[in-house]
Amino acid sequence: MGIIAASRLRGAVDPMFGNAVAYYRLDETTGDAIDLVNGYNGTLNGSISRNGEYYTFDAENEYVEIADEDDFSFTDGNENNTDFVIKTEVIFEGFNAKKRSWLVSKRQNDTTGVRDWQFLHIDNILNFTIYDESSNQFVIRISFTPNIGQKYIVGVTLIGSTMSLFVDGVILITDPVPSGFYFSNGTSVVKLGDETVNDDLNFIGKMKETVIVKGNGWTQQNITDNYNGGAGITY
Repeated sequence: MGIIAASRLRGAVDPMFGNAVAYYRLDETTGDAIDLVNGYNGTLNGSISRNGEYYTFDAENEYVEIADEDDFSFTDGNENNTDFVIKTEVIFEGFNAKKRSWLVSKRQNDTTGVRDWQFLHIDNILNFTIYDESSNQFVIRISFTPNIGQKYIVGVTLIGSTMSLFVDGVILITDPVPSGFYFSNGTSVVKLGDETVNDDLNFIGKMKETVIVKGNGWTQQNITDNYNGGAGITY
C-alpha cells in the first residue's frame, strides 16, 4: 500500500480504501498537497487559499499538479481495464463564463497526446470521460445542478464493465463500458481544480477529501457508507 502517514489516519483503514493509490485530505495550510498513501504529493499553482479544512480555488490557473504515475491509469498494461474509484468533496461557490469546472483530471495539455480521463461539471451536467489509446472516448453523464455553498460528495466508479456516477451517497446513473474499449495509460499529470488545456475550465469553490482507488470499485453500500449521512468517512 506504500508509505502511510500513520499519525494522520483515524485508525484502521476502511476496506473500501484498501486499494487506494492516493488520498489527499487537502487540510494543509503550507507546503505540498500531501498524499497519505504513496507519497504522490502535489504542488500548488496559483493563489489557492487553505484554511486547514478546504482548498479554495477562485481563478484560472489555480490547481494542484501531481506527477504522472501508472497508479493513476486504470489499466494493467495488457489491455485489461481495472476497477477504480475517483471521489472528491466539493462546494461550488460560483461558475466561470462557460460554466465549466474540471474537478479531477489526467489528460494532455494539447489535443495530440494520449489522454486518460477527466471528471468535471459542465453547464449543470456531471461528467466523467475516459479515453482509449487512440483518444476515442467513453462518457457517462447525469444532470446535476448544485446549490451554491452546499457541500457535495461526488464520484465515479467502475466495477467490471459497469461504470457509475454518484452524488451524496447515491448512484445516479450506470452505463456499460463498450466491449473492446481499453483504457489508455498516458503520461499526463493529474490536476485538481483546473485543467489548463483551455480557458475557462477552472473550478470555483472549495475541495477536500480527494481519493483515487485502483483495483476495486465501490458498490452502492460502499458509497452509502462513505457518505455516512453527509459526514463523509475518510481514509
